Amino acid sequence: MKKLILALGCVLTLALPAAAQNADITGRWDLIIMTPHGAQPAPLVLRKEGGKIVGTLSAPQGEVPVEASVTDKAVTINFTVQTPDGTIAVAMAGTADGDAMKGSVDFGGRAQGEWSGKRTAAGTPTPVPAATPADAKVDVTGTWIFEVNTGVGTGAPTVTLKQDGDTLTGHYAGSYGEAPLTGTIKGTAIEFALDMNAQGTVVHIVYSGVVEKDTVKGTVTLGDLGDGTFTGKRKQEN
Repeated sequence: MKKLILALGCVLTLALPAAAQNADITGRWDLIIMTPHGAQPAPLVLRKEGGKIVGTLSAPQGEVPVEASVTDKAVTINFTVQTPDGTIAVAMAGTADGDAMKGSVDFGGRAQGEWSGKRTAAGTPTPVPAATPADAKVDVTGTWIFEVNTGVGTGAPTVTLKQDGDTLTGHYAGSYGEAPLTGTIKGTAIEFALDMNAQGTVVHIVYSGVVEKDTVKGTVTLGDLGDGTFTGKRKQEN
């Protein structure tokens, strides 16, 4: 009988699930936060201090202190920023998967967006926001193929861009028609807009994102119709 009880005890012990281990989110991260004004690079440094996870995030207003927590793979990051309209409490929630994180962000109940990030190699200096350094400019001249996902559908428009300093002009061709576009490129932050006539209604469309070599990603707003996200690749000329 004792042997049977011991055997059952071993079986039950082996059957118990292993305790979940919280993801390690400490280190240096390159974040991209989709704000109402476009994609904003936001370098982040997290460290453990007295049983808590704290750190700093580089925002346009300067470095701001952050507090973070992680349960299993669920991550929260909270901080406040000063704006001309007062203090805004920013709450980020998402999931961590190895050296990558992503999720949603709430700007004090005034707006929502998305964010994503990758952990940088140990000892690699954290870059400052891409829109600030003068030598961080890129040339986006060429033809780009976009993939767009919005609440009203998906699309794959072709965008032709011509860059002159910080100014962009070009042409947009999608499933709902064609239109000229204008915009700006500051550092690696890109934004352009166009007016599309959809069945007699003019829709003001704005694309905001971050360029990295021959790729771009960011957010798109479709006037009062909603918003979404996009990615794009530069078409290689033969």
